[in-house]
Amino acid sequence: MKDLPPIRRLAQSITLLALVALMGAVGFHLLGRAGWMDGFYMAVTTLVGFRDEHPGGYGLKLFVIFYLIAGLVVVGMAFSNLLALLLEGDLKGLFLERRMQNRLNALKGHVVVCGFGKTGFQSAWELKQANVPFVVVERDPDKTHNPRFQGDLFIVGNAMDEVVLEQAGIARARGLITALTSDADNVLVTLTARQMNPDLEIVARATKLGTENKLKAAGADHIVSPYEIGGRRMASLLMTPDLLNYVDVMLDKKQLEMAIEHVLVRPGSPLVGRTMREIRVRDCTGALIVGINRGLEGLRFNPTGAEVFEAGDVLIAMGSHEALDALVKVARGE
Repeated sequence: MKDLPPIRRLAQSITLLALVALMGAVGFHLLGRAGWMDGFYMAVTTLVGFRDEHPGGYGLKLFVIFYLIAGLVVVGMAFSNLLALLLEGDLKGLFLERRMQNRLNALKGHVVVCGFGKTGFQSAWELKQANVPFVVVERDPDKTHNPRFQGDLFIVGNAMDEVVLEQAGIARARGLITALTSDADNVLVTLTARQMNPDLEIVARATKLGTENKLKAAGADHIVSPYEIGGRRMASLLMTPDLLNYVDVMLDKKQLEMAIEHVLVRPGSPLVGRTMREIRVRDCTGALIVGINRGLEGLRFNPTGAEVFEAGDVLIAMGSHEALDALVKVARGE
């Protein structure tokens, strides 16, 4: 019994206590010739130390002595297990686990980050800075205790397990970042997540050449190679440092009160069928459209005034948060 967790030991002690009380009720009923209710009353009052006279003979007195000793032993065990539950923190952990599960069940439109190594850590930090809801799935419990992510959602488990992904709310998520150290693991996570949520946007990490094709076949929408991006950035800092610094400033919301967002044009939007010159988006909303992503036609930067908006267009817009919010409302037809 010592090998069991305190919550299980406490439950067993309470069950044993109930059995002892039941045994007492039966004993008082048979030996003391009391009714069932009176027998149960006498069993409970005797167990808690309430002084009452039990008429009867020698056999009843022996039964009371045995029953009282057994009851005190069981009560002591129950109290000891309750104290262990409080001191070992299992009760607090139980409440925290229940609270976390309730928060997970309420998540919708969030991002699932698989792996909390260097890449996963930075990805989660960027999401946190942008106030994007997310949950991290990490196998190593030691990595989940980080002061910078106090109060954020973590699931200790294998990201390749469907049960773990289901617990992370993969069916309700808007995106998934798989940043595990093994490319093979990232392929498996991508394949599993794509099967569980066909509409999920998946960003996968790749370190070896040739993994990109496997990740694409598994269903990844975007593939990121940290070494390739790092090398490209180092070379760009020498060749075009001013341009790179400008891009960094535009993407850093701490340095500039502006942001870049993707805005979807819905079928009921007043933008559909009209040109940029007619709408005059910047005058109406304050946001600047720097590009349009249109399905098979791909991405168009710096669209002209003659560009006609179509339903399903994804606008790449830049501006203040208020301006972007106004553009989103127009694009939705609100």
